[in-house]
Amino acid sequence: MDIDYSDFSFPTVLIKKYTAYGMDELDCMVVLVSDSLLKMEKTLLTCDILSSYMKAKKEDIDLSLSRLLGKNVIAICDGGKDGPYSSLDAFKRRLFDDITKDIGLREREKKLVDGEENIYSELEQLCGRTLSPIERDMVTKWLREGADEGMVKEACQRSLTRSGNISFKAADRRILEMERSEGRKKIGVSTVDEDTRKKKEIRDIILNTDWTVHDD
Repeated sequence: MDIDYSDFSFPTVLIKKYTAYGMDELDCMVVLVSDSLLKMEKTLLTCDILSSYMKAKKEDIDLSLSRLLGKNVIAICDGGKDGPYSSLDAFKRRLFDDITKDIGLREREKKLVDGEENIYSELEQLCGRTLSPIERDMVTKWLREGADEGMVKEACQRSLTRSGNISFKAADRRILEMERSEGRKKIGVSTVDEDTRKKKEIRDIILNTDWTVHDD
């Protein structure tokens, strides 16, 4: 099942992230109060309405509303015959996209670090010696560019010289060939479109991470 912006705690995430969107404390409070009011009724928010629920000066609330409209945090939608109304939906989707991207990149980075340590040891066992700093950097580059451990191991095994050393230059060529081959389904590479591959990896990580809000 797909997840969307309704699956996360908007107030919790907003409090943690509001400064990243150029908001101050008053802006954050205006958004939180607005969210509560809009859940009760679709309406066009004004400083008069919000001031009934806040201690801030009416003129300060009005300035905050103007800032939030300018930043596209609060939007005004055409309600047809019912008249215009304020909405936070577009901003919630934006915030959702940003946090899922952050989570995906963080998990991807952790996976890469863990994978690097494992693959270093396996390659050292393969060639019977410690990898040089340059060789370790090469392995890191492969992983960060989208190659998985299986691809790296196979490429290095096929690039062993008669003396038992790994030809990293040959392995690099083989990894590139694997990435270009449409027939490499078994190792998770279907095209050379790096952007598409990375987006799929991030999506898979996000969908397998238990970060959604659960009701009791």
